[in-house]
Amino acid sequence: MERGPFVLPGVTLHEAGRAPEGPVDLLVESGRIAGIYAPGTIGVAVRVIEALRGHTVTTALTDMHIHMPPDNILRLTPLFMLLNLRFGVVRARDAGDPDGSSTPAALALVQSGALPGPQIHYAYAFVGDGRARWGNTIAMTHPDEAAGIVARLKFAGASWIKAYENLDAPRIAALCRAAEAEGMQVMGHVPTALRLEDARLPDAQHGFGIPEPASLRRDHILNRNIDWESVDRARIEQVIAGCLDHGLAMTPTLVTTRGLLRMEDWERERRAPDTRLLSGFYTDIVWHPDHGLPVYRGITPEDFDRARDAFARKVEVVGEAVKAGVDMRLGTDTQQPFIIPGIALHDEMRAFEAAGVTREQVWRMAGPEASRKLGVEDAGRIAVGQRADLIVTQRSPFAPDWSPDMIKATICGGACLLASDLDSAIRVELRRFENRFARHLVRWLARFSLNKAARDFVG
Repeated sequence: MERGPFVLPGVTLHEAGRAPEGPVDLLVESGRIAGIYAPGTIGVAVRVIEALRGHTVTTALTDMHIHMPPDNILRLTPLFMLLNLRFGVVRARDAGDPDGSSTPAALALVQSGALPGPQIHYAYAFVGDGRARWGNTIAMTHPDEAAGIVARLKFAGASWIKAYENLDAPRIAALCRAAEAEGMQVMGHVPTALRLEDARLPDAQHGFGIPEPASLRRDHILNRNIDWESVDRARIEQVIAGCLDHGLAMTPTLVTTRGLLRMEDWERERRAPDTRLLSGFYTDIVWHPDHGLPVYRGITPEDFDRARDAFARKVEVVGEAVKAGVDMRLGTDTQQPFIIPGIALHDEMRAFEAAGVTREQVWRMAGPEASRKLGVEDAGRIAVGQRADLIVTQRSPFAPDWSPDMIKATICGGACLLASDLDSAIRVELRRFENRFARHLVRWLARFSLNKAARDFVG
């Protein structure tokens, strides 16, 4: 890891919506872009990273919906952080810490200096009612409790409030008012009984609330993902009008439905190249179709057909919403089936492209626009004085044949991490799970954790 000052020599700068510029020498110092010069004219003695000479430099990415792993004996936090950095994700919004240990572990890793990022903006706890799905849930039974809940989470360093299950419109509204007073924002699940435009969550996740509540076969996460038969052209227009009228954003996490569909051919998908970036206990235990995550066990062929239909409708919603000017955000929901940190964001970007959003517009949404949504105003441009949050790649990411494996370095907060070094570090983390004793222990621990989740998790 090179923390600077350093020079990227003879590179081409290519931001979304701008013509390529180069070749130039790009100087990074003190975490910022310190200068852009004609090749060979800097005139000061600084480290030149020759391995990146002649490459393309573009803006780094932000994942607007992640969940970091719990901080336990498995020690998965470094692996998740490394995978995000490997694929150019330097900033993320953590949408809830199930047991209260995930967020502190991720923050500590960056604060220690072991890794420069990703920078985590977080909600920390879930705010809901009824039986708690996660241990780190704050119960809210009355709108008058909103100010105290928001103050508690602000004290914990949160910048977002995660509204979760079983709330009603008055409690959501109270959370929004209390959050606004504290300079915070609200995201979350539209409650099952409400439509998206009636819940008025400022940032609704996963497309929940788009299907008519009465059309759901049961109040269950699976059905909220796949029971989309009621989402026709008229319903899409209603949702878009509601978002525009009330200034609502959506983070649809299209990859969660695509990941669900991958479970249909679990035997093949467990050997896919992206899946191998995580330890095998995810596919063999956590994502197993028969005894894995409780909500995804025993999915029927009919349900997979519904999921395919739902995915097509979700893609249509995204395309129409972006075209109409709705604030759409790109996030992944890591740890859901076959959602791999880092590379999953590129899958989400491709899904947005399939919805008719141009490559450059998608990159802009996942880059500078996402940074601004998190309150980071000095990132997302390749200009002197901006944060040095960059991706260095073999060729322009806007080329038709570009793929994430062409990323050769990620620059996060001015620290340059070569892809080859990140790959080596990822292999070191994965090797911890490979010997016979470790495989046995890890699988026992994973089953223990899964059984606990099965007891605690409701639908």
